[in-house]
Amino acid sequence: MKYLLLLVISVFTLSLHAQDKEGIRYIELKGNAEMEVEPDEMVLHIGIEEYWEEEFEKKKEPEDYKTKVPLASIEDSLIKSLREAGIKKENVKVRGMGNYWRQRGKEFLFSKQFEVKIADFPKVNKLSGLLDSRGIKYMNVGQMSHSDIETFKTQVRANALKDAREKASLMVESLGEELGEVLSISEINDGYIQPYMAKGRMMAMEASTESINQVQDITVSYQVMVKFRIK
Repeated sequence: MKYLLLLVISVFTLSLHAQDKEGIRYIELKGNAEMEVEPDEMVLHIGIEEYWEEEFEKKKEPEDYKTKVPLASIEDSLIKSLREAGIKKENVKVRGMGNYWRQRGKEFLFSKQFEVKIADFPKVNKLSGLLDSRGIKYMNVGQMSHSDIETFKTQVRANALKDAREKASLMVESLGEELGEVLSISEINDGYIQPYMAKGRMMAMEASTESINQVQDITVSYQVMVKFRIK
């Protein structure tokens, strides 16, 4: 695991003579902190859809399509492939089912969407062959995270508060004043996770593309507004 801590210096204005309604002098400023984390969890979105066997026969036109492959059969094949790739049942969830369009004069082709949680990225490469399977409509990366993301959020939050205190101390002490206790803390954001972009897009994965385990880090950032008393 790797992570890089980045403290961001913010631009702010303040008045050492600011006072609240009770006549307490204070300084109020923003604290920022960021942490780059290498993800170790991925959510893969896979969509399946019924199809006609005649679609894959030469010289067949849509009006000749008669043999529909049921969704249950396609799903069974998908689940088998996921098991063979080492993905456990509890890591596969259904996100939705249905359809909103049908070909004129034909029955609805029902579809189903799955959400697959993966902690071992090379397993995704094993699943890339599914893109050539009949009934697989799409497969793409939907989300990335880290198994200890809440711990990282806590660390970043603490660093943002530390950043605010250090900047406040520097400003106040440079003017011969002394920084007092915290009067209030306001959250500007709550552990925002910057979106990522996988280098290997699943919809276009081929032998020549980069491995799906080559991904950019995700960024956890936190901003807080802190008011300190000036003694």
